[in-house]
Amino acid sequence: MSNSAQSIATPVVRGLLAALTTLGIAIAVVVVPALAAQVAGTASTATALDAIIIALNVLILGHGGGIVLTTGVVDGAVTLTPIGLLILLLALSARTLRGVGRKLVPVRDDGMLRHGALRDLGVALGAYATAYASGLAVLAAMGRSADTSPLVPSALVSGAMVAVLGGLTGLLWSLRRDPTDELPGVRVLDLLPSPYGEVARAALITLATLLSLGLATMLVLILLALPAQAALFEQLQPGIIGGIVLALLQLALLPLLAIWALVVLVGGTVGVGTGTGISLDGAQTGVLPALPMLGALPGPGEFPAAAWALMLLPAIAVGLGAARLVRDVAELEQRDRLTAWIAYPLVIVVALLLIAGLSGGGIGEDRLAHVGPQVGTMLLPLLGIAVLGAGAVYGVLGTPLIPWTRRAVDSLRERVERAEQEERGESPREQGKAATAGDGADGAAESDARSASGPAGADTDDAVKDEDADADEDADAGSDADAGEDANNDEADLWSTADVDSESADEESPAEDQRSAAEDS
Repeated sequence: MSNSAQSIATPVVRGLLAALTTLGIAIAVVVVPALAAQVAGTASTATALDAIIIALNVLILGHGGGIVLTTGVVDGAVTLTPIGLLILLLALSARTLRGVGRKLVPVRDDGMLRHGALRDLGVALGAYATAYASGLAVLAAMGRSADTSPLVPSALVSGAMVAVLGGLTGLLWSLRRDPTDELPGVRVLDLLPSPYGEVARAALITLATLLSLGLATMLVLILLALPAQAALFEQLQPGIIGGIVLALLQLALLPLLAIWALVVLVGGTVGVGTGTGISLDGAQTGVLPALPMLGALPGPGEFPAAAWALMLLPAIAVGLGAARLVRDVAELEQRDRLTAWIAYPLVIVVALLLIAGLSGGGIGEDRLAHVGPQVGTMLLPLLGIAVLGAGAVYGVLGTPLIPWTRRAVDSLRERVERAEQEERGESPREQGKAATAGDGADGAAESDARSASGPAGADTDDAVKDEDADADEDADAGSDADAGEDANNDEADLWSTADVDSESADEESPAEDQRSAAEDS
């Protein structure tokens, strides 16, 4: 009984300690820059307590919660999440729970889960999420002031979501183990049943590629608008410490703008205030907050029609993930392959819609009440990119299209060559005979030389012609006529040779008569 209680108490204690550790680090991440800015801001009347309260409000926003401002400049709810800070908080939770998972030793030496491992991991995650969300709600209540009022329920819910998502990622990460000579390796995605593990791997590759594409697009825009941002930075005159804090703030907002750029690339529209929008058609923007990074957003105007070609970039990213999926499921049954092929584009669409929705929000109740992607405008273009991009790869790599195309091309080439031969008046048999005649051209020349030397050569040529005539029964009258002419020429050569011999004999007769008369005398 005591052993059972101890086995449950250990994961609970570890989860609680991990929650306190993560909250402490998260508070330090936002409070230290705020205090530094307060100390460096000589023209500011804010106290250190004001800086801490502002930092706590930023921490609530970083978790995806909301706050209410009554500053006179901005009045109303603020729900725009700094995605960079959210990513940092998720990474902190994952890192902390990974250590907890390693200490609980869920995997045996043979690579299998030990008995009660899932229970211990679940208890640790539950304790961590409960303590983390409760602590964040307490911080939200402590962050109230005359100008700011964090929403405690939103802080509780958003804190629980960050703790669960980040903690679950960390616990799964703790299961991973590299293979050795004696023990097999453990991969997190391999723990999922087929084909869902393959779909998850391909989807993660595609999402990472798409987000990198949006980030690269935003960095290019920032570099192109660097002079305008530098001028705005000089107008603000934040000083050294203030400049560092401003840089950190922009760094926290950079992933948010990267998601906005990705939404535009897939054919959606991003609003930066009431009555504004940025899409591949053009940009219609109004007055924006004095943040240097926002100077990288396109100015008002229409874009050329060639801008729609940028939609090919996310389509290529989807195709790369689809190619990986086709390779991973090639050995599975046909039903599993079809399941994976259908699930992959759906996962991409749903994930991007969730990310786009998370990157939207509002600042007050005035013209910035809605800022971020207009999800309805990107649904159909995104669905088309996902389905067509993946379908094109499926058709090329997942079906017999390429072998069939090669056979069709080879057949077409043969028909073209056959048609060209018929136009030249050559049949395949005649073409073969022409090739044989070409190969034996030297032999034919030697036969002609021998035919001119005497009857032996003529007899040899006649024998060769007889063999050719027997080998090809389809020889026409022209070849027979040629053979006849060759025979007549040979006979003419024989008669001419005989005449020469007769004349030589007649010329030699008088000389022989004179020698005979001389001998008689």
